[in-house]
Amino acid sequence: AVANAFFRDKETTQHIIRTVTEQDDLVVLQVKTQKRIENILGHSVRFDVLAIDSENNYYNIEIQNASNDNLLARADFYGAAIKMRYFEKHKSYANMPRVYVIFFVKDGRFCDNKLINRYFMRDDSYRDSGVGTRIYFINGRLHDDTPIGKMSHDFSCNDAEKMKDPVIARQFTTVKQEELKEMDAFTQEVLTRGKRQGRIKGKIEGKLEQLKEMTRRIMSNENKSLEDAMVYLQLSEDEKGLVRKAMT
Repeated sequence: AVANAFFRDKETTQHIIRTVTEQDDLVVLQVKTQKRIENILGHSVRFDVLAIDSENNYYNIEIQNASNDNLLARADFYGAAIKMRYFEKHKSYANMPRVYVIFFVKDGRFCDNKLINRYFMRDDSYRDSGVGTRIYFINGRLHDDTPIGKMSHDFSCNDAEKMKDPVIARQFTTVKQEELKEMDAFTQEVLTRGKRQGRIKGKIEGKLEQLKEMTRRIMSNENKSLEDAMVYLQLSEDEKGLVRKAMT
């Protein structure tokens, strides 16, 4: 989905984490999308994005287009799952990796009408304990000219020219161009299908599946109808006909 295409770029992911956590010197070494942690005795999890920095700290990023009442509990559990999986045997608790969980929430649930709402473990004197999962909820409904406000705006924008964060705009353009290249190749194959019908039938069907998947991705992540998603992807009339027939 969005995470696969957008966050697979390490520099973009690093930029987003730096902005949210206000750690300008943070260095991301590795990014994984759709990473799954199995728990044979309990609940397993699949992360949109899991990144690791040079200090062996972990960052989970989730894009929440559909909100519900259990988001905060889910964020807390995701942090616990990362610690259980990656805290090595025989290590001192002092060496437990710090875990950051970042939720971009489209409807602003759990953001308390703020652009960003942070959930940290504190004592009765409101002092940061320095332990526990550090949870960040970013409000998709609020935008301003702060770095996080620009980022929140851009995650709800479909036009790179209107985006305010140059790093996000550049990656959005790159992803968009890759999608269009895939569709251009598919279109050429469809237009020549009559010449090599038997040999390329399987290839065309495979490309159609890719095109359907991209359309579903836009419908889900951008909350668009089938027709609007096809317009967003700039499908030709031939492509629209094929996708419409396959998906309705």
